[in-house]
Amino acid sequence: IDPKSGSSHRFFKAELATRVVSTVHACICSYGAIVCLLTESSLSNDMLWKTLPVTRFYFSISLAYFIGDLLVCAVQFREYGVLFLLHGVSSFIGLSILCFGDMFHFFGCIGLLWEFSTIFINNRWFLLEYGYKNSFLFHFNGLVLVAVFFLVRIVLGCPYSYMFWSQLSEARAERHVGRGLYLVVTTVLAGFNSLNVYWCYKLTTRTYQLVYKWMWPSKSQRSQEEERARRRERERERERERQLHADTSTEEEEIQ
Repeated sequence: IDPKSGSSHRFFKAELATRVVSTVHACICSYGAIVCLLTESSLSNDMLWKTLPVTRFYFSISLAYFIGDLLVCAVQFREYGVLFLLHGVSSFIGLSILCFGDMFHFFGCIGLLWEFSTIFINNRWFLLEYGYKNSFLFHFNGLVLVAVFFLVRIVLGCPYSYMFWSQLSEARAERHVGRGLYLVVTTVLAGFNSLNVYWCYKLTTRTYQLVYKWMWPSKSQRSQEEERARRRERERERERERQLHADTSTEEEEIQ
């Protein structure tokens, strides 16, 4: 049931199921990545080439999830847009390399850590859809979301992505990695980090606006009123221009 309209419809049911599955996947795979990174020291000793059955197990779960996610983004492209479709394609390519190639498991675990922020993204959706937008929990979850997203995807993600690319470039120079694989991995890394930086910017900006509104409601209300007044003035100006254009056209017709 859609809590906004009180009736069931296709997109809401699909989105609800997607969010639940996404949260379960994020919990399982981020937990698995943390355990593997903390307990399997051999991964950090050989970051490029060391592989383990346990890491491949978690990569396989994630690959199965992103196959479904890719299909959802393709079928409901109008709702999700091109960025989520590109994210699904990049995830599918990266996880396929991890599952079927004997390489990159350490950096794959770093990538799975990014999914930890997805838990709070989905929490935000649940709270928003079920009417808790103005609750303390909604605002607190938003702050935690920005902090976790920035930590796992920017603070950890960007440096380790550069480290991955640097080691991969050395392997390419020594002809341990083919040109095709090198180009594919480089493109996927660039795509992932570009999306992470863009989404982090959007999250930070939106959260700042919400915190400002929450902590200084009077100032926020004045700002909103001023913006509405400017918008009304712009609309009146456009209306006057349209009326002037219409009057001018009428006069020209009468002269003719």
